[in-house]
Amino acid sequence: MLKKLILSFVFAAAAALQAYAVKVYPNPWIPADMSGTQGSYSENGQIKFDGVPVSGGTIIIYNVSGELVRKLNWNSMTLVRWDGKNERGEYVASGTYIWVMTAGGRETGKIAVIR
Repeated sequence: MLKKLILSFVFAAAAALQAYAVKVYPNPWIPADMSGTQGSYSENGQIKFDGVPVSGGTIIIYNVSGELVRKLNWNSMTLVRWDGKNERGEYVASGTYIWVMTAGGRETGKIAVIR
């Protein structure tokens, strides 16, 4: 009985910490220029996080110094979009950014922005 209880707890914990296969594109991201023309790797002027859990969660984007750039929250969708702006509504500079998704588990990755 105790063994069964422990196994069910282990399987429940493993399911809760499931890693999601989040696809981030385009990467690298080249935003639209001032004339509105899309960059060669840009898609609708946004970076997309596809395959996030439908139950909702948070994606936090940091610069390489570890400073918060943007926090994206969602619920009830599998595609989250980032417009390349920081919390103040300003476009971020060229560079590498780290994203951390928390939604039942944790997943991380990098995004390159080329201006």
